[in-house]
Amino acid sequence: MNNPARPRPYFNSLLAALLCTASSLCHAWGPQGHRLAGALTESFLSPDTRRAVTALLGNEPLAEASTWADRMRDSPSPFWQERAGPYHYVTVPTATTYASVGPPGKGDSVTALTEFRAALQDASTSRAHRQLALRFSLHIIQDLHQPLHVGNGRDRGGNNIKLKLRGKRTNLHRVWDSSILGVAGRSDAEWLRILSDVSPEQRAAWSEPDPMVWIAESTALRDSLYPVTSVVDVEYLQHWLPTVELRLQQSALRAATWLNSVDFAQP
Repeated sequence: MNNPARPRPYFNSLLAALLCTASSLCHAWGPQGHRLAGALTESFLSPDTRRAVTALLGNEPLAEASTWADRMRDSPSPFWQERAGPYHYVTVPTATTYASVGPPGKGDSVTALTEFRAALQDASTSRAHRQLALRFSLHIIQDLHQPLHVGNGRDRGGNNIKLKLRGKRTNLHRVWDSSILGVAGRSDAEWLRILSDVSPEQRAAWSEPDPMVWIAESTALRDSLYPVTSVVDVEYLQHWLPTVELRLQQSALRAATWLNSVDFAQP
């Protein structure tokens, strides 16, 4: 990032939150990516939204809330086993748009965000379900900025694209979840200092609240990122690292914009 460093509100508290949640396990974007995006989102919330989030989650930082939907995958409850899986992605076949395809009957990220916004704004919704809606919405917005969570319908978001990296078997989805971010070898604290450097102009340009824009961006990226061989080298990882940085920053700003637009029900 080329902008001169500038102090960010809540930076110290966000850094502490990241360090406290560094051992959390999750899937999409990998643990580090979700934590970083959640912490950055917290710094962009309006005062009213911050109060509403605190009223629902207490002292739970958004760095931790961001990983929750993945950590709940093994829950035996019907919601997590029968409904929640498709909420992590959308499907947009090559040479189409989400608008032209629409959601499947079982739902997807877009339908989930609509459902969860309604829950957050409905005072008759239980507190537990509003907490779920808040955590899962944050996670979904981050997922939609990982290009392979906008799948082409042919390879399970790159999971079926088998690769080798440093002599070990992996797949394209895993490379984008974790390997690209990991090639820099930076700690959460180092990443947060870098990713927090967002200029007012960038903030204005990236605070896009429409999921159709995020999805279109990810679709365009997805179609250009498939490697030409089954062996992925460090050069591939380094080539795409700036894109991963950008998508994490954009996901944080968009999550904050989305949350700031929610008319939260009073506790």
